[in-house]
Amino acid sequence: MKIRDCAIAAIILLAMATVVATPAVAANLHLRLTKSAPAENAELSESPTEIRLWFSQETELSISRIAVTAADGTEIELGKVEAAEENALVAAMVDVLSAGTYEVAWRTSSGDGHPIRGTFGFTVATTE
Repeated sequence: MKIRDCAIAAIILLAMATVVATPAVAANLHLRLTKSAPAENAELSESPTEIRLWFSQETELSISRIAVTAADGTEIELGKVEAAEENALVAAMVDVLSAGTYEVAWRTSSGDGHPIRGTFGFTVATTE
């Protein structure tokens, strides 16, 4: 194989590797929720003491919000949203939740200003 043919083959391989790797790199650039406590669709035997959300990167605390709503539409009082370790946001539950279904709604942004939001539910089976 001539040097020119090797150079062309190397360029083609580099271009193919870039095309394959670009979506994975782009996915890591955007802020996303990676896990939560309680987890989505969790069935808890007791009321949670806090809502904790982990993100793929640091969030902008000043615009971050967490809200919990009961199935009947009643908004549940939470403590102030605070930043926690591992790119997490946390809000303490002010009161013990009764048995029932709840929805968590959240919104935040990364340093680039791109806002994201989401919702998930969980159930408290019994309370102590």
